[in-house]
Formats: sequence, structure tokens, C-alpha cells
Amino acid sequence: MLFKLNEPATRDEVAALTQATLSNLPEIEELSVGVPADAASEKSWDLSVVVGVANLALLNTVLESPGFVRYLDGTMQGRYAVLKAWTFERLS
Repeated sequence: MLFKLNEPATRDEVAALTQATLSNLPEIEELSVGVPADAASEKSWDLSVVVGVANLALLNTVLESPGFVRYLDGTMQGRYAVLKAWTFERLS
């Protein structure tokens, strides 16, 4: 997921909240929360969240879980202007 925040100055706070909140979801095997590394990236996005799960069915379980819904509808509510998300399979 990529977020463009309403208040970019809160990026570090939102990144820490994201890490703390999503790392508690047991279905998530891997979690990476990042911020832009260069000025060009920073123009478009403020926060990157990569969630790794075993399979697509489990991803749907995560996305529908109360914890993830609380994250998007609670923690992130009013904090972002744009959210983009894609699904990728890991290569072995």
C-alpha cells in the first residue's frame, strides 16, 4: 500500500503507528513500513506498507480482519488523501 498523507509532517508518527498496529496481526508473516528515500518519491507518496502473507486467501482474511479494519478506519482515518494498493505474489 502507498499512502499520500494529508499532513506529511506526521509521516514518522504514522509510520510508527502502522508498524505497531499491523505487527500485532497474527496472519501477517512479513511487514515492511517505509518512507520515501528520495525527493522524487516524496512528491508522490509519504508511506509504503508491504504486507506479506502465505497466500491470497489469507490476504483476504487479513484485509477483512477487525484489526486491519480498525487500522484503516481508525488509525488512518482522516490521515491520508490517497491510498493505492496492489497484490503481488512472491517469487521463490
